[in-house]
Amino acid sequence: MFDLSIVLPTCDRADLLQRSIAAIARTTSCDFELVVVDGASTDHTSLVLKDAKHLLGDRLKIIREEKREGFVRGTNKGFRAATGRNLTWLNDDARPIADSLDRAVEQIDSSPANIGFIAMFHRWNANWNVAYEVERGGQKYQLCHVRGTLYANFPIAKRSTFEQLNYFDERYYVRAADPDLSLKAWHTGLQVIPAWESAIDHDEIEDDRRAADSHFGAEDNRKLFEKWDLPPRNLAFNDFNPEQPCTLRGLHALPLAA
Repeated sequence: MFDLSIVLPTCDRADLLQRSIAAIARTTSCDFELVVVDGASTDHTSLVLKDAKHLLGDRLKIIREEKREGFVRGTNKGFRAATGRNLTWLNDDARPIADSLDRAVEQIDSSPANIGFIAMFHRWNANWNVAYEVERGGQKYQLCHVRGTLYANFPIAKRSTFEQLNYFDERYYVRAADPDLSLKAWHTGLQVIPAWESAIDHDEIEDDRRAADSHFGAEDNRKLFEKWDLPPRNLAFNDFNPEQPCTLRGLHALPLAA
């Protein structure tokens, strides 16, 4: 069994995918597999994956959708196909730095049973929901919170944790699924903690694919706050409290709308 399965959904971003795969191969020493979920790409993604197969051999697993079903469903397909004892995901415009994935595996392997997710720091283009911040190589990397509750944009967890939480909620399409997964962990009594030695470069490239997904964002966020009972957004100041990293008050009585 692999130490780590990395799920990487992609669509029509072959050059970004190539950079991400190269960074994973270059920086990761643990026994890993890479599960790429190709959302029916029409560019040269297939050529990038052909080259990656020569590089990674049996450690590369490719799932191709007949039509793109979105980040959430695509990533879930990768989770269910993965065989590692630990799971994580990366975006196709994200790359681990140094030995970040190895360090994260070491941390989750040594964590007590009440730790649900190890949250890897990432580069982020906003300042309004920053929970923690570190500096690596002159760059700032951050973790985010949702109304006072720490969540993992790029988490690593035991396979059993992902299975217990039933992966991503597929009523989301592209956004809100990652904070929702962390909220599910907190709701079941598990904790989300920082991966202090792990960081991900995340470019958040604006292109046609990202633009095509943007109209789903507001609807996904509406569903998130309809589902979870969280404090009102504080517009005056950043109200994350590391002494109380979870402000979740539970589920709302009304079910999440489809």
